Amino acid sequence: MSIQQAMIERARVVSSADERLEAAMMYGSWARDEGDAHSDIEFALFFHDHALAGVDQREWASRIAPVALYFTNEFGNGTAIYEHLVRGEFHFERASDMAQVETWGETDTLPSLDLTLLLDRTGRLTKHLCKVVGLVPERDTAQRTRFLCDSFVNWTLFGSHVLERGEMVRALEILGIMGRYLLWLVRLQEHSVAHWPTPSRLVERDISPAALARYRTCTAPLDDGALRLAYRCAWKWGRELMADLGERHALALPEPLLQKLDRRLHDLAGSAAEPGRSALG
Repeated sequence: MSIQQAMIERARVVSSADERLEAAMMYGSWARDEGDAHSDIEFALFFHDHALAGVDQREWASRIAPVALYFTNEFGNGTAIYEHLVRGEFHFERASDMAQVETWGETDTLPSLDLTLLLDRTGRLTKHLCKVVGLVPERDTAQRTRFLCDSFVNWTLFGSHVLERGEMVRALEILGIMGRYLLWLVRLQEHSVAHWPTPSRLVERDISPAALARYRTCTAPLDDGALRLAYRCAWKWGRELMADLGERHALALPEPLLQKLDRRLHDLAGSAAEPGRSALG
């Protein structure tokens, strides 16, 4: 049994012993039966409404294992870093808000009620989960494809301006965002939509070797010339993906705009400097 599996079993015991808690569930890698030695543990805890305000979140998380650091992350979730360097994420919620789990199917696949459910004193959480467990949302739609294409165009134009201004660090950050959209697009193209909410997760396994090699050309170190070439490669691949998916869904792409970006990205890469030297003076 791994450290995480032992912690999950401990969380089940702690949840059962806390009478303030009406229901508890797990989500993330372990709920998808994909957990390994590097995976987080992630829980949603539904307390009786009148009791939630009195819950000491760090103290509750420490009942599972000794906590080295506890804070509220940028998404508003409690985050514990345990002394043995396992991460834990916690949603401390009111029981009256339990129905929200019915919306989670879009962001996290829950294949099995047995893997997901830790505690349900009233049966309410089971009723809500049964509406999303096993549900696989349709990803390959015209509406989603349109959004991904439009977003990729937007970030490419934005990043090209930033790079021409000479902000290489910011341009590198935006290149990463462009790469995220490329991964979504190629997942649609190859009908490999597992791990959709985080498209880089297990992508080495999920997409073809050819696509992974293509993605590699769209990455760069913090170097002006390398960034310019990576932007051009990313745009070229994105153009191909958008054309293929646009045809699949009979989407009319904004071709005059795309042709302007063709020229812009060609010129951007054409002015690339030798690695390690700036072309922007």
